[in-house]
Amino acid sequence: MSGYVPEEFVMLKGEILDGMVDALESAGEDADYTVVAIDTCATILEDYLEEVFSPSIYSRSKKIMDVVKFTINELNELNDDCNQSLIESEQRDQLRELIVASAAYAGLETEKEDITEDWRAW
Repeated sequence: MSGYVPEEFVMLKGEILDGMVDALESAGEDADYTVVAIDTCATILEDYLEEVFSPSIYSRSKKIMDVVKFTINELNELNDDCNQSLIESEQRDQLRELIVASAAYAGLETEKEDITEDWRAW
């Protein structure tokens, strides 16, 4: 069962995906990814937000970090499938912001500023 996902995170997810669409359109035939990859990324992010805001893991830091790690690994694999071109600099910063801020909002307690760095390959 998922919890309420605050609008700020829904909007940030939308900005990330819009940036990917813009980059795809700019690259044209030279792009190393397709709309299918963007849709896959959207699903990964939607699943992450639903899971991290699930009442069953609220304020349970270990479970939140498990969700973060799983999501980062999924994004790594997707980006690898796209020759490291799906997640560009702007999306990298926005993804990190989305994941870190939403985990903190969900009650993650940690001393680390960037909880994604241990697994992130993008």
